[in-house]
Formats: sequence, structure tokens, C-alpha cells
Amino acid sequence: MKSLYASLFLPESLQEACISQAMERLKHVDMNCGMRYTSFPRFRSLKPYTRYEHSVGVAKLIYHFTGDEVQSFAGLFHDIATPVFSHVVDFMEGDHMNQEATESRTAQLIDQDPLIHALLVRRSIPLHAVADYHQYPIADNDSPKLSCDRLEYTLGNMVNYGFAEVSLVNVILKDLIIAPNESGEAELQFQNQATALQFARLALACGRIYSGDENRYAMEYLAGILRSAITMNLLCTDELYGREEAVIAILEHSSLKEDWQTFQNLYEIREGTPEDGLNLDAKRRYIDPLIKDQGRATECDPSFREAVLQFKEESYDRWLKGVSE
Repeated sequence: MKSLYASLFLPESLQEACISQAMERLKHVDMNCGMRYTSFPRFRSLKPYTRYEHSVGVAKLIYHFTGDEVQSFAGLFHDIATPVFSHVVDFMEGDHMNQEATESRTAQLIDQDPLIHALLVRRSIPLHAVADYHQYPIADNDSPKLSCDRLEYTLGNMVNYGFAEVSLVNVILKDLIIAPNESGEAELQFQNQATALQFARLALACGRIYSGDENRYAMEYLAGILRSAITMNLLCTDELYGREEAVIAILEHSSLKEDWQTFQNLYEIREGTPEDGLNLDAKRRYIDPLIKDQGRATECDPSFREAVLQFKEESYDRWLKGVSE
């Protein structure tokens, strides 16, 4: 997917880090958790949107709003340990509700990359300052607050899903400022209520897709394939931190070939049973942005507050069965 932030400045030091091997690998990891390899109508037409594009976008946004190089490095590296098929490996490891199990390798992968290591030493930036972006609230904060990470993937997906035009991205970016939130912590905030509510509703629409039946079923199905591949010694855990095309090639030339083809051919979800289906909960992602001097979107708009409440309370306790073409 073409960068949404071509006009935003990225310092030369961060541009140098972008060409490191560890960062280049992320060009081969899909943001939509393997869904674009399926045949679901919603996903089969998606343009490629990689963890690399997301990471560079996060770094650009952080620098745009803060002008802080160190925070921007932390944002650039925050997904450096993302495995193939992204959060599918969290499903594989039983962490599909938190989706944080794969972050443990972040510091290791940053430090082991020769280019990045030399760059940080040259600029006297300690590893701990860039290995955990959670320490910078503009880069990341607790859901449902707005951070540059949450902002980037929401803007990227709302355009890729066809919910919005690129022109709206520019409107949103121009409207955002940094100001203290209700806890005195710096947070991205909207100045215009209408823009904030438009963004919040689009973020909620994206959230419904992230936790929808198609995503939950397909991600757990693919997680099962990866579990089998590791149990059968077709894959080792380290290979999950390589490139998706390499893992796909292994699956296509293994005894799991038919399982992978079934995953690729998934096009519809129907009601299942305990004998032939999957039943699992989902992480519910939404954003409740602050509007300068007005409070959060849920406080300003009763209809949005009700939509969020319905989303949070929706039950996913049902058996799903995938149908392949």
C-alpha cells in the first residue's frame, strides 16, 4: 500500500535504520495477519500492507508530533520482533486476547542487527531507550486512548478497507495536537469534534473486522497449521521470525499442503458445531479519542457511546465453521 505519510519528514538517522536487515524483513510480514492469503471477499482484494510500512509510518507520526528522535526510534522498532502472519503466532501461543506474546524478542533483535547496533552506539542512544515503546505515551498507551501506533494502523486500514479516502487522513493529521489528558499524561487529541467522531466511528468499524468471525476463524485455523508444523518438525520457532513466503513455501511442500490450501480457499463462515467448528473470544479494539476541552468521544456523543458499549458486550460464544472454495 502506498505510504499515507509521504509528506512527513523522517530524519536521516531513522532512514538509515530502515535499510537494516531486521527492518527489511518486515516488508515480508503482512499487517492483516495472513488474511490476505484467504479467499474471503473482504480480504482477497486488499492491497499489501506490511509491518514495515506500519513501523515507518509510526516513526514518522511520532517525529511529526514530538520532534523526538529517540521516541521515533522506539516507534520504528516496536514491531521488529513481529513473526510471520503477525498476531496468528499469538493465537498459536494462546495469547490471542492480549496479543503481546511475541514482543519478548524486541530488544534482542534490535541489538543483534549490526547496522542498528552501530547506529545507536554512534548516536549514544542506549538500547533500553528504544527497545520498549510503551514508555512513551505518544508512541503507545493503554487502549482505548489514542497513540501513534493505534493512529497509524487505523488510518492504514480504514483506507485499505475502503472506508475512507486518503484526503481524510490529511484532515485528521492536521486536526491532532498533543495536550495533557485527564490523568495529566500527554496524549494525541482532536481539536474538532466532528473530525474526532468521524475517526472514532471508522476505528470502531475497523475493530469489528479485527474481531469478526472471518478473522477469528482464519487466524485460529492458521495457528493450528503452524502448531502442527512445529510439532512435526517441519518448522522451528526461529523460522517464524523470518519471511512469510519462506514459511509458505515450506507448508506448500509438506504434508500440510492440503491444510494450507484449505486456508487459502476459505471464503465464507457458517454456523458450526463442537464437532466441526471453532469457538473463541476476541480482543476488542476501538479508540475513544480525546477532544480538546470537551472530553472523550463517548462523553460527547451518546450514539457513539452506545455503539462502543454494544461492541464491548457482543458475545462471540458461538461455533464457527469455515467453508473453502
